[in-house]
Amino acid sequence: MREEALRVAGRLEGTLRIPDETPRGIVVVAHPLATHGGTMRNPLVAALARAVAHRGFYALRFNFRGVGESAGEWTGGEEEWRDVGDAVEEARRIAPGLPAGIAAYSFGAYQTLRWIANGGRVDGLALVGLPLRSVDLSRQPLPPVPDGTFIVAAERDQFGNAAELRAALPRARIAEVKGVDHFFVGQRDAVGQLVADELVRALASTVP
Repeated sequence: MREEALRVAGRLEGTLRIPDETPRGIVVVAHPLATHGGTMRNPLVAALARAVAHRGFYALRFNFRGVGESAGEWTGGEEEWRDVGDAVEEARRIAPGLPAGIAAYSFGAYQTLRWIANGGRVDGLALVGLPLRSVDLSRQPLPPVPDGTFIVAAERDQFGNAAELRAALPRARIAEVKGVDHFFVGQRDAVGQLVADELVRALASTVP
């Protein structure tokens, strides 16, 4: 397995993890809130990329605008959903004809839902730590969540735990990780496996 640096849409810093076997799809991995240290090198984001690559998918991580070496200015969530779309387009250029999925954590999950609400489409979707509350713990409205969306949620997540997500999103599929909060410390590899299992299932059902 190897990893290569690249530019997404000519403006966003990215890295592509390439599996040892012939790739059977590609997964975009979106990171958490940059103002609180989130980048594509976040430990959980890295664990997600490793897990999906071990299952035979390209893993495309990227930094949102204004983060790391990405061009542009951070907009606090107003325009970052467009970066998700650019990353998916880049993924489809890298792997034409192969199914494409998204694994997105926290802020990345929120922006992915905004992209879908604006017409974005992907073959498989797995969200992790979808926040019901903002960083000041005030309630924030979610974009529409498609029925059947797979969400990995922490039992003790301070921004929206598994029980709260089940109540708020009864049509979603919630996988609960016990004993951890929003950062999944000690359980990141397990989260990666949950996400990889879901994307294997979803992307295998897609006929290129």
